[in-house]
Amino acid sequence: MNLGIVSLLLLAVAIAIGYFRKTNVGLVCMLFAVIIGKMAGIPNAEILKGFKPNLFINLMGVTLLFSILNKNGTIELLAHKIVGLAGNNNYLIPAAVFLMGMGLTTIGPGSIPLLAIMPAFAIPLAKAHGYNPLMLALIGCAGCFGGRMSSITPEGILSYDLLRQSGIDTVLALRPIYTAQLLTGVLIAIVAFIYYKGYRPQKVQNEQQETEASFTGVQWLSLLGLLAMAVLVIALKQNVGLVCFAISAILLCFHAAPEKQSLKGIPWGVLLMVSGVSMLMNLVIKTGGLKVMIAGLSTLMNGYTAPAVMAATAGIMSLFSSGLGVVFPTLLPTVAELGQSIGVNPVELASMVLIGGTITGVSPISTTGGLIMATLMADEAEGTDKKSEEMKLFMELTVWALGILVVLTVLAGVGFYKLIF
Repeated sequence: MNLGIVSLLLLAVAIAIGYFRKTNVGLVCMLFAVIIGKMAGIPNAEILKGFKPNLFINLMGVTLLFSILNKNGTIELLAHKIVGLAGNNNYLIPAAVFLMGMGLTTIGPGSIPLLAIMPAFAIPLAKAHGYNPLMLALIGCAGCFGGRMSSITPEGILSYDLLRQSGIDTVLALRPIYTAQLLTGVLIAIVAFIYYKGYRPQKVQNEQQETEASFTGVQWLSLLGLLAMAVLVIALKQNVGLVCFAISAILLCFHAAPEKQSLKGIPWGVLLMVSGVSMLMNLVIKTGGLKVMIAGLSTLMNGYTAPAVMAATAGIMSLFSSGLGVVFPTLLPTVAELGQSIGVNPVELASMVLIGGTITGVSPISTTGGLIMATLMADEAEGTDKKSEEMKLFMELTVWALGILVVLTVLAGVGFYKLIF
């Protein structure tokens, strides 16, 4: 059998094993990379090139810095300060939560750490201000989704690196990709706000104002480090991974956070997943599997259907696997050649991959949806039928994930996103 087809089959098997056996997909992909590499007679050095140490260092540096900021409470307090800007204007709370999610995600940590704290932050806030808790959690997550494709987030680092390797000018691609991602997040937030009647919050009796906490010395130092990172990376074009490691070292020297806990806060599983899938995808390319994938996708696509098919493909894959760890490394390498072959802007196709691989994150079988469920169910009052409520919430989040994907596919199909590209 053609080794390109074999490599694609092994990629599909790795994703299936990861999903059904609850095993890190990256580790399975490393195993299969060794197998296909030996079958193809590829030297060990070539197999290891797919690990991409520069990418690994960048992702680890960014996630370490924001692990420190999470552990010492800087991110959480900054989030409260941002929402506090709404003051007594209760109607501004949903907008403040969205902007908080979008802004904090954009400046570096990406959506993974923010999505982890967003449900726990938004749900109690919603109950305190008379809003539907699920609505405010979805709006906050939509903000995180919308801000995740800046050039200094882990998602942005990975995605723009993959596109750059495909020959796409990522300097020109950054603005439209970020804009399309943000617009999608805004649309999700607006739909959630209207569906749950956010314009009519319930009156809350005995509403207590949160005490105004002040930043501590180490938190001010952490904010200074965050500002320095933004200046060095965005303005002075320094390597984001090296800058984040340097600032992390300074913060840990000043005991800004417990070192052991900060290191544990790095999402090692995600880093291994990204690196492992990257190793296997490198061999998929070398053995001709990518050309087979492109040929298969091109049979379903033309100049009109390509964006919709790509969005649907990414969204369906994301229901069963990680967008960052699996969907992006698998599909982004195809967009340049695919776009040229069918006459579609490859940056638009890339954007559909990124959006599709993001928005189904509210599914209850994904991390984001699971966190929303866990936070909501933890606050259920005694005496309620938790099994019934849990199943209702599970179905509600499933409908949201599938409904958003259908709407995205339709919007992509009718050319809505072409207004940006």
